Amino acid sequence: MSTQFVIVGAPRTGSTLLVKTLNSLDGVCCHGELLGADQVRGYEDGADLINMTQQQRTERLQRLLRERSADPVGFIHQALDRPSAAAGFKALYSAFLDPRWQDVVDSLLKADSFRFIHLTRTNTLRRFVSEQILLQGGPNHSGAGGRSEQAIAVTIDIDEFLQRSAELENQAAALDALLSARPVFKVHYETLAAETAETVAQVCDFLGLDVDAATIQPALKKVGASNLQKVVRNYQQLLDHPATRVLALAD
Repeated sequence: MSTQFVIVGAPRTGSTLLVKTLNSLDGVCCHGELLGADQVRGYEDGADLINMTQQQRTERLQRLLRERSADPVGFIHQALDRPSAAAGFKALYSAFLDPRWQDVVDSLLKADSFRFIHLTRTNTLRRFVSEQILLQGGPNHSGAGGRSEQAIAVTIDIDEFLQRSAELENQAAALDALLSARPVFKVHYETLAAETAETVAQVCDFLGLDVDAATIQPALKKVGASNLQKVVRNYQQLLDHPATRVLALAD
């Protein structure tokens, strides 16, 4: 039986980079978001999505949703039943902690061999800015298609940032409490982004896989502005506010 795992974190904490890099390695199968509210994303079943028609992609999505709705626990365990050495999926806090999937989570917690990877991001302001860019124009990485090259500037509502940060902090605490007795490997976004190969090798070691960091190539690269001044219209306001000044300067 393969090692089974789930990657959990807030949006914009590096899960796509981690999932795609893991999938580039022999012996690893990592699905995307299988517990989305209204869709199943990144289900790894070998489907040729590029050459599918739009109708075929729609029918496939509808089928996956029907299968998940009929038997959520069975759907997840079937997704993880792979001949690879390690098989997993990713879930946002909001999905993993959603009462709708309580039976799924309970089944994962009961499996003694199941492992959990918790993604976090130290610079919560940069995470929030990235989330706003995502909402307004698309993700900033090389796998995003043409949208990733667009220059997008956002205005940051500091009160909204503080509220969102508090919400995610509470969700992170709830996850830590839920997994307090289980094997958890914490991965910081900043380390994953700066030292991708080394960090992914550590993840593989946690999963019981012997992978040389020298053989790992990041599956994505970040594109777009490298500092907040280029993407935040009210950057000076962030500098002037005590709640955001240190985070803005730390960018």
